Amino acid sequence: MSEETKRCKKCILPGSYPGIHFDEQGICSYCLAPVEGDRPTEEELKSKLDKIIQASRGKGKYDVAVGLSGGKDSSYVAYFLRKEYDLKILGVNFDNGYRSEIAVRNMETLVDKLGIDLVTIRPNKKFMKKLYAHFLRKQGEFCSVCNNMGYLLMGSYMYGQKLLAGFMPLGVGGWSKKYEYQPGVSVTSMPYFFRNLGPELLAELISQPFIEEKVVRSYMRLNDPRQAQIDTGEQKESHEHALGFIQLPDYVHWDLMKMPQILKKAVGWQQPPNTHDSHFDCTLFPSKEYLKIKRYGLTQETIKNSVLIREGLMTREEALDRMKLEQTEEPADYQLFLKELGLSREDVNQEAEWSTR
Repeated sequence: MSEETKRCKKCILPGSYPGIHFDEQGICSYCLAPVEGDRPTEEELKSKLDKIIQASRGKGKYDVAVGLSGGKDSSYVAYFLRKEYDLKILGVNFDNGYRSEIAVRNMETLVDKLGIDLVTIRPNKKFMKKLYAHFLRKQGEFCSVCNNMGYLLMGSYMYGQKLLAGFMPLGVGGWSKKYEYQPGVSVTSMPYFFRNLGPELLAELISQPFIEEKVVRSYMRLNDPRQAQIDTGEQKESHEHALGFIQLPDYVHWDLMKMPQILKKAVGWQQPPNTHDSHFDCTLFPSKEYLKIKRYGLTQETIKNSVLIREGLMTREEALDRMKLEQTEEPADYQLFLKELGLSREDVNQEAEWSTR
């Protein structure tokens, strides 16, 4: 068996994953890595969250702002904060032009059932298409655009609200480093985005009506705004321009397997049939996974499910069965997407390295 086709005997990571190694028993280096040292208990983390929420409550028109997409993670954040703390929540939705119908329905049902306000921001599509085309030509991927534009748009909106209305609530996200970060193939970080953006597109980004230059400049100094948590050096350095921000999975038990059932029962949340329960909120997700399969021989779900195996939350057999849902063939919409951007298949760079490492 070649290194490329080898698959870990414990999890399901393939030999094509950048930087992976196997021992004599066929166990991968990620499964063999030392377990993290002592971590705060769930009670200690929840107590810290209680203090953060209390410090934000009642300071403005809203207590917290939550980026909503209609997907599982952001929906659960809004549900948890409303149920646990009865907060005044502002939902902020980034419309990238490719929202799925079911995700939009989920989001609208959610805000109605929870009684929260919602604002949707849709940037100029011509500019967004220029960003997508640029990253496909340069890096062979396009997800870094939305990964980072969502944070820049929300940060800019909240900063603008502070200038206009005198309030800027705590921002709360649902990004879990444990499950969502993809070492070796990540396109989520700000340094990766800005390094590959280039000066001309940066200038055009700053000129967009929904973007605040002070927010952009602050985020450019951060390693990753997803981890620029309250009371960290990075968050303090960014000051008010990057807003107070936390990731809910850093403070509460984040049960990926139970969350869909909880949301279905509580707010009527739905997912399309025969799909994973993650990232169906964007109609371009199959194309993103297809490009990752072509480039690295695996998908985001493979990485996430391998973590679940290590935690004892999923069996290897279950993970292998879920691989049947992976996007190994070119999606029907991929060529239409390229055509919309004025690209051909040959224009997509298949050699670029995605990760900042």
